Amino acid sequence: MRIYSGNYMVLLLAFFLVRMELPSAADIPTYHVGFLSPSPDSAIPAQLAVEWNSAFLVALEVLNSERNSYQLEAVSLNSACDYQEAALASMKLSKKSGLIGVIGPACSGAAISASNTLLSYGIPIVSFAATASVLSSRSLFGNFFRTVYSDTYQASAVAASVVKLNMTNVTLLYTKDYYSFSLAERIGELCGSAITRSELLEPGVNIPIDIKQLETVLNSIERKEIVLLVVQPAVAEQIWKTATDLNMTGYPWWYFGTDGTTAFEPAVAEGKVAERLVVALQGEIGLAPFDGDFSDSSACQKFYTHWKEKSYAGLPATDTNKSRSYVPYLIDTVTLFFEIVDALHGAAIEVNASTILAALNGSGPGSPQFKGCTGVVQLDPDSGSRSVSPNQPAVYNLVSLLQDHWELKGRIENGTFTTLLPLTRPGTFSAAEQDLVTSDSILPSRSENRVLIATITILFTSVVLVAAALLYIHKKRRNAAKVYVELVQESH
Repeated sequence: MRIYSGNYMVLLLAFFLVRMELPSAADIPTYHVGFLSPSPDSAIPAQLAVEWNSAFLVALEVLNSERNSYQLEAVSLNSACDYQEAALASMKLSKKSGLIGVIGPACSGAAISASNTLLSYGIPIVSFAATASVLSSRSLFGNFFRTVYSDTYQASAVAASVVKLNMTNVTLLYTKDYYSFSLAERIGELCGSAITRSELLEPGVNIPIDIKQLETVLNSIERKEIVLLVVQPAVAEQIWKTATDLNMTGYPWWYFGTDGTTAFEPAVAEGKVAERLVVALQGEIGLAPFDGDFSDSSACQKFYTHWKEKSYAGLPATDTNKSRSYVPYLIDTVTLFFEIVDALHGAAIEVNASTILAALNGSGPGSPQFKGCTGVVQLDPDSGSRSVSPNQPAVYNLVSLLQDHWELKGRIENGTFTTLLPLTRPGTFSAAEQDLVTSDSILPSRSENRVLIATITILFTSVVLVAAALLYIHKKRRNAAKVYVELVQESH
């Protein structure tokens, strides 16, 4: 009989005790979370749809690897960024046993549809990119939440840009979808007389907008007008293709887009279109969501490391000056579900759709607050949107289009610029025409325009008065000469 030493017996006993305490895979509960994913053939650009699908997968894998008491399993269905498709997909998800909630969709119209469908089943839904202000209504969308800010704050950021960049002659283009229509309306209210014209673009046959109408609108735009695009990415692409065909990109025209516009990247468009648009659109500007912290010490770095190791498609740039349209917010949304389940497990509370909903709306334990890719993530129970305060501002980036990405040029927090780097108007123009933009000047201000107009008016009036005086003197001299000649003739 072999005799084991005392130390070895202690280690062996400890090993068996640990094995007894660790649950087997069969003992670990698995909860299902739905993902209303975007599709490459929708209003979302193909490259961005790939990024979002990969980001969801990466976040799920990384966070599951850190848990040994439960796992979250995805049930993914395509919402196509479409109202009807989202309703059908949500209905299918509602029948999934063990579903504790749904992530997505990205588009506001699809989110409205999905929320309405899931509400009757008591299933919560959390979006990472649906920003329409109406979704903050608790009476209409009590099961809807989002890790992003309402478009109320984006409208304020646009208004701040209009003032800061001295935009005084702006044409606003928008469409009838929920995101575009409501955001354009709010921008119009905040910007007042700076918006000189608003054009509602009608849909075309099997395409987002009527090209003939768009051509008419673009051809009527005067030189040096700012064109404000409050549209989805697919519409922005169509507008810019048409503007390029009409040779209406670059100086003296300038386009400013909301976050739907900057989600489109010309460099990843199809074929020769990409090359043509990249050349034509250098220097166009717009707003993009806060891009998150991607330093080595950030809460987000582990996700990007895993993404790279797995060689999943769509790995976005992690440079600090490059925009990543809502990818960090999607990662934070997945993290939010794990945070809530962690809290419920810790309190020995059953995990289901009802307890998740109670945690999200603040009526039950487990309300989330954590440091994520985009800073401190906390939801406002009165709106379901991300909480905003002086210490947790709504942050947007002012970006400018370069060769293959949108580059950070400024930052706006709670409707106020905190930084603004020099901007240069796009296109080729003479040195005399060059508008070098700093934080203090971009276009003539209203007061400068009024001074210029007044000066021209005074000069014109002076010229008219001088001309009238000269004409009067000339006539007087002619009359005097005539009288003199008559007197001389009479004397003879």
